[in-house]
Amino acid sequence: MRGTFGLEDFRPGQEAVIDSIVDGHDTIAVMPTGAGKSLCYQLPALHLPGITVVVSPLIALMKDQTDKLQALGVRARQVNSAIDAAELKDALSAIDKGEVEFVFATPERLEDPDFIALFKQHHVDLFVVDEAHCLSEWGHDFRPAFLGLGTAIKEVGSPPVLALTATATVRVLQDIVRGLGLKDPATFNLGIYRSNLQYEVRHTANDTAKQQHLIRILREMDGSGIVYCATVKNCEAVTRVLEAEGISGGMYHGRMAASRRRETQDRFRTGDLHAIVATNAFGMGIDKPDIRFVVHYDMPGSLESYYQE
Repeated sequence: MRGTFGLEDFRPGQEAVIDSIVDGHDTIAVMPTGAGKSLCYQLPALHLPGITVVVSPLIALMKDQTDKLQALGVRARQVNSAIDAAELKDALSAIDKGEVEFVFATPERLEDPDFIALFKQHHVDLFVVDEAHCLSEWGHDFRPAFLGLGTAIKEVGSPPVLALTATATVRVLQDIVRGLGLKDPATFNLGIYRSNLQYEVRHTANDTAKQQHLIRILREMDGSGIVYCATVKNCEAVTRVLEAEGISGGMYHGRMAASRRRETQDRFRTGDLHAIVATNAFGMGIDKPDIRFVVHYDMPGSLESYYQE
């Protein structure tokens, strides 16, 4: 923890989750964003002898985690639609040779028999499912490819499983246990309250007033932040408004080319952008120390979606 990650102490709940994983138990951790979920699998995985597979629905988060681990000297690779053919070939070759400690992949990639076959000749020590609520049709972000993860877990040798989420009702937790085939999992629920966040709703009469409020907020706030929009159309429109007002903003949504998404994310992380205007294809777990605001330009579909953003 100190040598690789430069950390002196655990945050609340982390040590219990890590102990459960090291002891070989299937584990569910419901932890608020910012509670340090990543360390809960990254630290124990470095003590375990094989490959750790991390499944995430968010390419932006995957890139962020892979870059950070590589910077720490940890052998991590990502496999998703955002990387080019050369990087994909290199990653698959490294996995095939057993030269990787962490593999970050989308759930869709785990549906590919050829990809699964790469792991069968190596020991998978831990299978991590991030944003595990996406497995449940009762969850706010249901993603059908998550339903195949139970089969994928068996095919890679049924290693211990860690399911992570920031929000999960009792019904969603039941779906996670059933869908992933968890065996008597240790469950840690740290709640969702975060004392350092303030919530505020601003009522606006029309789109013009809404834009004016947004500009005022961005000009008042230090650091950087995210403006979430419900649609690609609004994402593009809001970005144009920021450009017209001379505010440095970048756009991020699922219909953009992978290279443009990557460029926007890199500019945001290096401080070149004051705000990123995005659909919920972006975010959740981006580790940036100076984020000071999250603006929901459109009404999220549910309280859970609002909290996730």
